[in-house]
Amino acid sequence: MKTEASQKLFTNTVLIDGKEGTPVEDGCILTQGERIAYAGERQGLPETPESVETVDCAGHYMIPGLIDCHIHLELHGFADTYQENLVEDKVRTLRAAKEMADTLKAGFTTVRNVGSANRIDLAVKAGIDQGFCPGPRIRAAGRIISMTCSGTEYFDGMYRIADGVDDCRKAAREQLRAGADMLKVMATGAVMNPGGVPGAVQFDEDEIRAVVEEGLKLGKHTAAHAHAAQGIINAVNAGVRTIEHGTMADDAALEAMAAAGTYLVPTISLHELFEAYADEVPPFMLEKSRQMQAEYIDIVKKAVAMGIPVAMGTDAGTNYNYHGMNAGELIFLVKHGIMDEKAALASATRVAAEAILMDDDIGTLEQGKFADFVLLRENPLENISILGDPEGIAAVYKGGSKV
Repeated sequence: MKTEASQKLFTNTVLIDGKEGTPVEDGCILTQGERIAYAGERQGLPETPESVETVDCAGHYMIPGLIDCHIHLELHGFADTYQENLVEDKVRTLRAAKEMADTLKAGFTTVRNVGSANRIDLAVKAGIDQGFCPGPRIRAAGRIISMTCSGTEYFDGMYRIADGVDDCRKAAREQLRAGADMLKVMATGAVMNPGGVPGAVQFDEDEIRAVVEEGLKLGKHTAAHAHAAQGIINAVNAGVRTIEHGTMADDAALEAMAAAGTYLVPTISLHELFEAYADEVPPFMLEKSRQMQAEYIDIVKKAVAMGIPVAMGTDAGTNYNYHGMNAGELIFLVKHGIMDEKAALASATRVAAEAILMDDDIGTLEQGKFADFVLLRENPLENISILGDPEGIAAVYKGGSKV
């Protein structure tokens, strides 16, 4: 006999629900199982049974669970990412499961994994979904689809090499058959391999479109790794939903994104980490990073000013960019004047959920959505750095259950 899901009432909180309004001072949330039954002012709460379990949030600030739109969960943050090739896949999978638990404890209840060696992301996602280990909700891409080019060997097993429209279509179908939630293509070269040329266009527009179309058949979106302007334009014209990085976007590329409503996921703070560990990061990575970083901040500022939706991503797993430290990107956005605190928080909640097509379930705290939320000891709209302070996080809830 099926029983009704139990209710919990979370009271005595300042509710920052992720929508456009102001914080609710005397806020509360009523959950029904994993979902929210009510969110708002205490005085508007529907009548509840006296037996309902009540959780006193002790005046903490409640925000939606955070979302990182760009990670690589099987990478560990080595000084040189080539070291990953020396770690056996089963060990990497176990390590990734542990690091996804760290990510969840840091307040990130959802992540989008934009490519993993040998589809480790799909295995870790399955383990979390089946309750074998704790972790965030995961949108996973499987292998990244790339043309034949120099540098892909630097990340053994991460790429599905494809050339031509038919092969790109087949590569997309292979990822979808394996269980991918979205697809990832390389529209330009890369920073983090010795043969990659970030400014070089890779897939042609029709090749990218073939991948996009395969995803759309199943209601799944495509992300494009794209540094250079022409690669961005090709990807936008082909119908991708998100541009990853965008470090060399010019006005024409930004205008194309704005016209199409394409999301930008900038992953900007990792370049600061390259500088912090300049003596240890491979010189070719540092050189390419320095060539782009000077103008990158201004490009993202311009994107924001043009109304291009910007969703937060970190590239977590890359050099010294550890899982669980994801909030550093939000702090960077505010510190460098790219966004104010409210916009930065939105980039990791409401806007991020829209970017990855999960806004029916997450991103804001309102009736019907998953009860994914974080309790903070300070107001993040006044001190965004609290998100990166483990002592500042009082509790994390995923699906109404405390982590």
